[in-house]
Amino acid sequence: MARFGRQLADYGFHAWLVTGLPNPGNRIDPLMLLNGWPKGWTELYTRADFVQDDPVVAHCFRSTVPFEWHEASFDPLTNPKAKAVMDRATDFEMRCGFCVPICSTGRFQSVVTMAGGKVDLGAPVKRALHLMAIYMQDKAAALSSTKVEPKAKVLTCREREVLQWTAAGKTSWEISQILNISEDTVAGHIKATCAKFAAPNRVAAVVRALRRGEISL
Repeated sequence: MARFGRQLADYGFHAWLVTGLPNPGNRIDPLMLLNGWPKGWTELYTRADFVQDDPVVAHCFRSTVPFEWHEASFDPLTNPKAKAVMDRATDFEMRCGFCVPICSTGRFQSVVTMAGGKVDLGAPVKRALHLMAIYMQDKAAALSSTKVEPKAKVLTCREREVLQWTAAGKTSWEISQILNISEDTVAGHIKATCAKFAAPNRVAAVVRALRRGEISL
């Protein structure tokens, strides 16, 4: 948690949370996995049950891709409770935020959300935050479960090589040039890797390969 917080601080974020999201009417506090929110905000958010009216939470159920908080649009005139949630967040210097919904096989699992006063949300930073968020959620879920993941290697040498370059930020075309194979072959290896790890996309596949020791950074 300390390391994740330090990394986020480099981009201007001082508040973050890894959590599941409740069905309407249920509380969020039992679903919180790792809490890096300011203490006062956690107490206020749970006491006032803000999760029921939080526009960022509502947007999580509509999006499978990371988004900035301001993209969770709402009409302040017809939804004053949503406006109240966001207004109170600014009291804790949480003006700008970034949210990463975590989905598996088409089903929403949980979310990693982060906020700060003045933050860096350039395209390269968003990609880094996306990867870190998936890793953090995966680790949090593993720590909260008694399930032990198998350590046996499951990737072929070529799949591991392709995923290693993917972890380094290379596109499928760039990997095809590096390895002197076709872009379709690269895509095929990534698809096979995602299937082996039950990962919804290549970023999640990288995270799970890192955790299993298949590749390294």
